[in-house]
Amino acid sequence: MAEFVNMPPRIQQTVQAHIGAGEEVCLCILGRSSFLRPDFVFITTRRVLVLDERYIGSLAVSYANIRCNLLFTEIQDVKLVRQLRHRLLSQARLEISVIRNVHWIDNINFRSARCAYVCITEQLTK
Repeated sequence: MAEFVNMPPRIQQTVQAHIGAGEEVCLCILGRSSFLRPDFVFITTRRVLVLDERYIGSLAVSYANIRCNLLFTEIQDVKLVRQLRHRLLSQARLEISVIRNVHWIDNINFRSARCAYVCITEQLTK
């Protein structure tokens, strides 16, 4: 698990711009969508926000890309999936189901994925 203050400044600014007043970040985790380009996953009191950094042209110019911004009212189901490669690498995948779509957050450390799963299911039951 990661801390919000240790995230890149551009990611912090984007998260603060998208969360509402009175909304707090409960959990920050990193997932690996591709080599050396992590997914930044933020679970707040109202939503699951997944961001990554993209580069324009060269490695000098980057921007924060919002992969998904899901309110807990939209989420229907959450699953913690561990296939053989996940078990070998001590990782997991979160599958978040909304109407007509399933969002995958893949290659998360198993311990962090389990904490995220518990946090999301607790927020859904409230």
